[in-house]
Amino acid sequence: MIFRTFKYIFGLGLCLSLATFTQSIDLILDLFQLKNFTVSNNNSLILQMTTGNKFLCLQKCSINSYCLYAQYETYNCNLYAQNAKNNLISSIDKKVYEKKNFIFQEEQSDNSNQNVSYGTCSNSSEFWSLKTNSCEPCKPEFVKYSEVPFLCYHHTGGQTFPQSKSYCITKGGVLFMPKTKHERDFFGKIFPGKKAYVNSMITKRGEKFKWPDGTNVFGFDWNQPNNFGWPWSLNENCLMINWNGFLHDVPDNRIFDLTICQHP
Repeated sequence: MIFRTFKYIFGLGLCLSLATFTQSIDLILDLFQLKNFTVSNNNSLILQMTTGNKFLCLQKCSINSYCLYAQYETYNCNLYAQNAKNNLISSIDKKVYEKKNFIFQEEQSDNSNQNVSYGTCSNSSEFWSLKTNSCEPCKPEFVKYSEVPFLCYHHTGGQTFPQSKSYCITKGGVLFMPKTKHERDFFGKIFPGKKAYVNSMITKRGEKFKWPDGTNVFGFDWNQPNNFGWPWSLNENCLMINWNGFLHDVPDNRIFDLTICQHP
């Protein structure tokens, strides 16, 4: 009798577990629509992982507010941000899962400011103003780099996040804001092997990182931001740019290699 009862309870538990698992899969699938496309490049890649479970891949995308597309093929899971929409190409044998009811946010495209015609400001103390379409002087102690002719930069030794922000204000600028891939690549080229804070912070766990003008931050490294895996409270409230040009969330009291300010 005891054995029969055990078999009944075990069987019932197994059925309930399978039913719950199946329901979870259905819920996840209902969040996406399958499309015959592939993403042509990885500029908008926000997470890359290896998993034998397609539904785990989709679940990762479903809980990531930056993720619009998930692509799963032979244990490889790639999650892409909304700017991947510009890099979709039709495909017969490739498919992407597009998140339904995705809330699109205004973002500065990785290609912004790269197709603009600039005048030539041969002097490193002058930048090309996008407002006046002419050369304007950089603020004192700031210089222009040819890679980013529309901004001027100043750098000094590393400080905490609050100290870095305050320092840049005293210099007449703001903390580094690399909104585009072009600017993030510029950092890795000019400051190889270095790390620095960028001008974004949050005040509660799960909040999106934004720039001071309200636009979303893009360009995160694999599995970032992750709050250091801390599920209960906010542990990493700021962002830094790594030597490879990707962004990581970090606490605001660390000191990195550089403090970088920019204007205009």
